[in-house]
Amino acid sequence: MRLAAIDLGTNTALLLIAEVTGNRLIPSYETERFVRLGEGLEGRGRISPAALERLRQTLMAYRELLLAYNVATCIVAATSAGREAENQDALQAVVADTLGLPLEILSGEEEARWSMAGALAAPAMPQGPCLAVDIGGGSTELIAGRPGAITFLRSLPLGTVRLTERYFHRFPPTPAEVVLAQEHICSVLAAQPLPHAPQSYTLVGIAGTCVSLAALETRRFPLREPVALSREAIYHWRDRLLGMKPEDIRALWPALLAGRADVLPMGALLLGEIVAWGGWDLCYVSPFGLRHGLLLRWLSMGQTEQIASPAGPTFG
Repeated sequence: MRLAAIDLGTNTALLLIAEVTGNRLIPSYETERFVRLGEGLEGRGRISPAALERLRQTLMAYRELLLAYNVATCIVAATSAGREAENQDALQAVVADTLGLPLEILSGEEEARWSMAGALAAPAMPQGPCLAVDIGGGSTELIAGRPGAITFLRSLPLGTVRLTERYFHRFPPTPAEVVLAQEHICSVLAAQPLPHAPQSYTLVGIAGTCVSLAALETRRFPLREPVALSREAIYHWRDRLLGMKPEDIRALWPALLAGRADVLPMGALLLGEIVAWGGWDLCYVSPFGLRHGLLLRWLSMGQTEQIASPAGPTFG
């Protein structure tokens, strides 16, 4: 059976199409588009008409892929921007109009739980207790434990789009702007109780910021296996990116960074502070993430009814 998941984040809309063999996911096709649903959201409290139109165009393109791959089931979920927007109904309407599907708006806890499950399902991921960090455009999720045995779970208002709009008013940011952002991040993290003996947990990185830094460090993308990103490498890229203009960051790898060049410096700053907060020396970056977790959740619930079928009225 072929399944699909669309993850509507604050910055990106990610599509995963995967084959299912038993309870194992084998990705067939993955892509992302930079929709930037969170653009100006913190100030206005609403997703803008321009962002909704970018989403509409993206979902129309994704609809053609779902048809081409003969997808049996598609799940569409929104995260931080969807949770915070006053006009959630407009977001739901775009998904319904283009795909004929309901939109699930995930709570921060659900996002964290299934991001961790997806990340750890990737082949060759470290075994044992972990703390997973998912740095998104609107929020950062921290999850400690194992799938099914989570001991620590937080969704923090520390997102790359949110913090870049709040603190960085020029590019590259001034040293004073970086210090203000860093102080804010540290204050939020300091209010979180660390899991017991944090260094007994493997740090696992999920999604855009972590994957982008791993790709820059290894010169490989897409990631086919986990990447062990050292603290020194994280600090190197943090310092380098904070000193660059977005166009120069984009030029490092246009296909990878075109839609996140302006927010990746903040993401690197965030990851660096998280590493320091827990005292980790390595961050194992997973090639899997929330979209994989959403399909695993669907499988774990024993779903048999199709949510979307190219042969039915949804796409046909």
